[in-house]
Amino acid sequence: CSHSGKSGCCRAAEDAGKEETVYVVANADGSANNVIVSEWLKNKEGSDTLKDASDLKDITNVKGDETFTQNGDEITWEAKGNDIYYQGTTQKELPVTEKITYYLDGKEMKPEEIAGKSGTVTIRFDYTNNEKTTQVVDGKEHEVYVPFTVMTGMILPEDYSNVEVTNGKVISDGSKKVVVGVAMPGLKLSLIHISEP
Repeated sequence: CSHSGKSGCCRAAEDAGKEETVYVVANADGSANNVIVSEWLKNKEGSDTLKDASDLKDITNVKGDETFTQNGDEITWEAKGNDIYYQGTTQKELPVTEKITYYLDGKEMKPEEIAGKSGTVTIRFDYTNNEKTTQVVDGKEHEVYVPFTVMTGMILPEDYSNVEVTNGKVISDGSKKVVVGVAMPGLKLSLIHISEP
């Protein structure tokens, strides 16, 4: 779904054959350091040109040599029948924000305090969904969160032992461990609000 926060962005993107992924390179506390938005415009009809709406900066074609012209937020790609894959950056507030909390042997610490120490480390990721809409379900209005799937990844040295993750997976290639977690922030609250009498 779009980072733009515009109403109905998920449906419009799907109808137009557009898929958007937002990559956030986070600081140790979870705040955004760099935000890269990747767009895939699916050219199902093999059109010569594709139009898209985007307020991204530093737009670049990442797979091909197709060029574009821009008029405000409207972009026209010289697609030549191809799908378009492009990236850009944004400074806009993210629809989902995260907070990372660190613990060493059960005691909360700053990440720089843990560096170089041994013990049982717990890293907790808390996500906040900042996008709500009002939907009518069975004739009643309910405030629900816009659905987002959030994936968080971390690369750890192979000498980290007994690595476990809740709602995710640990993958090792023999030289490093990759920890990936998945969350859908706000989904549980939305379902509870809709199911309440």
